[in-house]
Amino acid sequence: MKNSYAPLKVLVFIAFLLVVGTIPDDENHAFAQTSVALKKPIKITAVKRKAKTTRDIASLDEALKTGLPVILKLGSDKCRPCIAMNPIIKELAAEQDGKAVFLALDVYQNRDLANKYGVRLIPTVVFFDKHGQPKAKKEGFMDKTELLKAVADLDLPAGKAGLNK
Repeated sequence: MKNSYAPLKVLVFIAFLLVVGTIPDDENHAFAQTSVALKKPIKITAVKRKAKTTRDIASLDEALKTGLPVILKLGSDKCRPCIAMNPIIKELAAEQDGKAVFLALDVYQNRDLANKYGVRLIPTVVFFDKHGQPKAKKEGFMDKTELLKAVADLDLPAGKAGLNK
């Protein structure tokens, strides 16, 4: 007979918890009042954001509009030499920030660029001048020294600062 009241006791306990859980305490009650009191109409305006740094650039079109030389590495995440070049591209992007744009794009996600610049093997590096015109193309792995030498040999004008050699 004692067991017949067990489900009823459980239901009463659950109902008690639900009622107690819905009673606001002082902190929540105060927060609810202030959040309602602070609601005012907010005017949202669109802000045109300019890239703060050339390292933030993610597309070739955006890079070519900067007025800086662009060094584009076309490769893949499955290609060992391409993977080995990625840290070099990132390092140069940090060192040459504001002087040149170093960009690495995947050929499988950008097939149109691979076709446009005649990529036959990867990695392929395409060098653009500050006017966005392609000046040279190099195929195969290039270390940091080779990349900087190629940029210097092409004499890509980068404004007053020039590229570090």
